Amino acid sequence: MFAAMREDDAEKLNIQQPLEILRTSARRLMDRQMPVRLEELYAHIKGAVADSVETVSGYVGRSLQFARENFPEALDAEAHKAAQAAIEEVQSELQDALCQVKETFFAATSFQECEARLPNLALFESRLEGSLLRLEQAMALVDDPEHFGSPSFVPVPTISDALEALGESLEQIHRHMSDGSKEPLRLALEQVRRAQIGLSAALASDSPDPGASMP
Repeated sequence: MFAAMREDDAEKLNIQQPLEILRTSARRLMDRQMPVRLEELYAHIKGAVADSVETVSGYVGRSLQFARENFPEALDAEAHKAAQAAIEEVQSELQDALCQVKETFFAATSFQECEARLPNLALFESRLEGSLLRLEQAMALVDDPEHFGSPSFVPVPTISDALEALGESLEQIHRHMSDGSKEPLRLALEQVRRAQIGLSAALASDSPDPGASMP
């Protein structure tokens, strides 16, 4: 229904920008290619998060107005309510995640402390990735309500998830070796990264992972 509207706004909807900033900056920081300016980096990420939430909230509002003016007979008010509720929940979750990571990783005063607190950063990265996915789902919800339910929370990968992801990455590598295509390598890297997040989150957790025990 709103495909044309989305095409007009496509350049503005860079919802994943906070994640890109986090990953790029963290990689440069750990490689010691940039000075330790954690306060500036935190402020940059916090601002990008606010921009993403504002962008999606504005998009949902405009789509509701567009539907009322052009397709009143097909308006699904419940879909818009669900999308707005999801945005508010994500905003609250992100504020909590930002507060926690500010008090842990971004409170470091040296490269050594940064390295020691990497599990906290990995946990924040996973929460941020899940929240941004929910924002994208909220946008999709108002575009085509009949194909989307209320966005659900995306949990942090566990040790069991990490083990499964490593197995999937090996399968993708075998695919690459058999046919030489590059796409399996990209998929393998995604799975390796998911495994890394799961292991880092387990290291940062105070309680044992219930999925860690083997039969």
